Amino acid sequence: MIGKLKIAVIILFSAWISLGASRVWASDTMLMFVGEDLEMLSIASRKEEAAWSAPAIVDVITRQEFESQNAFTLSQALEGTPGFHINQTERSSTYYLRGVPNSALTLFDTVPMGSGVVKSENYMDNETSLAAVKRIEVIRGGSSVLWGPDAFAGVVNVVPLTGKDVDGFQTGLNLSSDNQSGEAYLNYGYNKDSWSGFASVSGRVAEDDGPETNIVRFWNDGSKSTPPEDRYGRKNADDSHFVNFYGSMTYENWLTLSLQLSDSLNAYTVSDWDDEFTWEEQAASTRHMVKLEAVKPIDQDSGLRFTGYLSGTSLDHIIIDNTLEREESSLFAELIYDRSFFLSKSLLTTGISLRSDQYDRVPVRREFFQSYFTGKDYDQKNSLPLIDQCDFSNDLFSVFGQYRHKFNRVEIWAGARYDNHKAYEDEISYTTGFAWNIDKFILKGIFGTGYRTPFASQLVQESDPTFEKIINWDFGLEKITTLNLGLSWKHMGTRATATLFRNAIENHFIENRYAGYALPSPNSQDIYGLELEVEHQVFQNVTLCANLTLLNNSGTDEVYYYNDYDYYDPESLELLERHYIELSHVYETGPNIMGTLKAVWDINRNFSLVPELRYFGSQSIYSPVADETLSCGQAWVMDVNLRIRNYFPFDVDLFAKNLFDNTYKTPGLYSITRNSGFTAGVALRYSW
Repeated sequence: MIGKLKIAVIILFSAWISLGASRVWASDTMLMFVGEDLEMLSIASRKEEAAWSAPAIVDVITRQEFESQNAFTLSQALEGTPGFHINQTERSSTYYLRGVPNSALTLFDTVPMGSGVVKSENYMDNETSLAAVKRIEVIRGGSSVLWGPDAFAGVVNVVPLTGKDVDGFQTGLNLSSDNQSGEAYLNYGYNKDSWSGFASVSGRVAEDDGPETNIVRFWNDGSKSTPPEDRYGRKNADDSHFVNFYGSMTYENWLTLSLQLSDSLNAYTVSDWDDEFTWEEQAASTRHMVKLEAVKPIDQDSGLRFTGYLSGTSLDHIIIDNTLEREESSLFAELIYDRSFFLSKSLLTTGISLRSDQYDRVPVRREFFQSYFTGKDYDQKNSLPLIDQCDFSNDLFSVFGQYRHKFNRVEIWAGARYDNHKAYEDEISYTTGFAWNIDKFILKGIFGTGYRTPFASQLVQESDPTFEKIINWDFGLEKITTLNLGLSWKHMGTRATATLFRNAIENHFIENRYAGYALPSPNSQDIYGLELEVEHQVFQNVTLCANLTLLNNSGTDEVYYYNDYDYYDPESLELLERHYIELSHVYETGPNIMGTLKAVWDINRNFSLVPELRYFGSQSIYSPVADETLSCGQAWVMDVNLRIRNYFPFDVDLFAKNLFDNTYKTPGLYSITRNSGFTAGVALRYSW
């Protein structure tokens, strides 16, 4: 506790010193270390700066880039980004970042957009349209110092368009053979006098292309299950729809009010491990976010930034004929003080924040419901699996700071954060690093930590006396210690980067797809990797881009405790004890090899061709129910996009995805699933 207080005192003392800094060191700008017209991002230091010199390993995906590859969702835009592997399940996309599943803090306009306790619910697909998006910012590496909990293996921030980016109206229509889906959107922006504003509305419909279901009734009246002979039938999953609205209004470049609303129904078909039973599930959600942001300079060297938001999600998870309702809400306020001094060679960022999270009726399965489908066992013939729904809340107070200083060609930085949780133990995270500019090279070294709050299943497991008998539940929050060493080079039309990294994870918990049937136990992982990127302008009208990610893990196996049978009182039939056996399997990092090769060929002023080839190695999926691991092989995926400009009154994109129709297998929700194979479509865009 003394060490934590010391760090908090140091941060506050640094802020006090900066407030008293002499005006002799006044500078003409608060935007430091930019100086070049490069890709910009805002999440490395909580303010806009050049990606090249930012104190992090970063990527920026511009609107032009994700439109050129006809990416309509965040998951599609992140495909091919170094360190990322996007895995499409029956319901949605899950991802691995540097070998860690669902491990980045995903933000929309700096507001978290995923679930606080169900990490695989990241809303990276059609629930979040890219119609209103300006760019996507990515940090690879733990970033809890500036972003707090769940900035575990990285941060992904979706930056929306503003009234300064759009003048008038933009509209678009996207049609794809994949799920027979189609999206239409309308954007409007204006910028006049002291005011600017932006609004976007989009809608998408899609069909489920999975197999017919054969389990159509199961939960009955909620007290006993539907008789086995009445459970079966034939049915196709319902159509899905997604509606998104985003709007913002800015006054004199310092005060911004923004609003985001979304409503979605995602219907999909899933199957059990043996592919014997299929059934429909639906995720129906409504989300809202209201954000107020103010940026005000105090003088030419210092300024204050305030961010406050209220966000909430209502989710109905429908499993066959049963609905599990859940709600989450967050109230957040943050105040950041920036000060530059020593002739703008230094920048101190300090801040405090308050956050209150409320989770209502979070479902946690005590038993795996698929084992009840057959009704072969006597005790499962008419009974239902147990599902708990718990309420949970947490209040968080944080104080943090980061200091950067530039010595000629070398910049150094260090930062720390103290998080005081109401429901969890307090945490301290830190970061330190350097950036050395050597002519056309820049060398970055970064060392820091991040941590992650518990999964929903952990909230119940921690209070389960039966589970406490199995292992000594005396673990802290999941923690990652990251080391990055990256060398970048740029000259004329060429850029190249090589990054070595290490992720050392303590108390690692995997989000178990078979929740309730087997209880995962914390473990440790040690993941090493190499990321290579190159972009080269071969000819004046041809640019080649390539990247490669290599991973190796030397950590321990994942350990599960499987409930094989229970002891009941013979007279009262009261549950006396659950019996568990220990199971284990190799930790799965996703593919150990991932690579992308892309070309941008501007044929003439009207036509451009963008072919992209992606490769990822094999991956596996483990079932504690069968105590079996199945492998999904490697895959090559080829996408092609033809862009037509200035030829029609509107712009046209013709695209083909998975051109070679490689119907590869991937890990699904409960078993192996197949991708949809070849798809084709058209995108139309018009501005006036």
